[in-house]
Amino acid sequence: MSNTELNVTVQKGLDLLDHGDTKQAISVFEGYLNSNKSKPDGWFYLGDALAEDGRLDDAIARYREGLKLSPDDADALTTLGDMLLEAGDHKESLACYKKVLEIDPKDADALVSIGLVYNSQDRCDDAIAAFSQALELEPDNVFALNAMGDALYGKGDVDGAIAAFTKGVEIDPEDPAAHFNLGELYYDLEELEEAEDACLEAVRCDPTYSMAYLTMGGICMDQDRTADAIAYFESYLKYEKSAQATDMIGEVKAVIEGLKEELKG
Repeated sequence: MSNTELNVTVQKGLDLLDHGDTKQAISVFEGYLNSNKSKPDGWFYLGDALAEDGRLDDAIARYREGLKLSPDDADALTTLGDMLLEAGDHKESLACYKKVLEIDPKDADALVSIGLVYNSQDRCDDAIAAFSQALELEPDNVFALNAMGDALYGKGDVDGAIAAFTKGVEIDPEDPAAHFNLGELYYDLEELEEAEDACLEAVRCDPTYSMAYLTMGGICMDQDRTADAIAYFESYLKYEKSAQATDMIGEVKAVIEGLKEELKG
């Protein structure tokens, strides 16, 4: 198989993933890997596809195999750390992120990821310290600002959280996550108009940002805007395709049915 054919195969798999056809993507990347087991990228591509399909343990196993061939691949270590964090393996996830930081001590995103592990362990002060270090390296790091906002809000520092999220929005007005985080905070504070405005900005930046539709549906339910709530929840279902969201998708479908019955009544 020539390099050109290999590149075509990889692109085919990536295109399938982009279109949500994870099963076919897995098949394509399995074929690619079978011809290229000495190349780490084959293991990583297959791992990505398996993760998209919700097969997290299998994805982790493939990434571990790829890292045996390329142990200092910072991107792969970060992805493996993210998968392990999602799987609840805080110790191994932290080890991955710390190795990334050893490779590049000025990697602010690695510090943020370390802080996110600490946050998951309810080590809020350690998390904030890691986020602060990241922001010392990169004051305009929106990833760090969003994480800092979450941590500060968890400690009850509402003003600090709003300031962090707002700065993130100012730095990158096109980052949907920054707008969404601000919207979620306002929603928790029951400032519904501000929450909806922020979530609308999130979907303006990225019309497929499913979680913003979910929050807007909740806002409309609280305001007895039943038809709007149904529309937002249906948009959530349209764009949320993650295997990890299966339970939430089922709940939203049930809510929509209940709201439609309510409208009939």
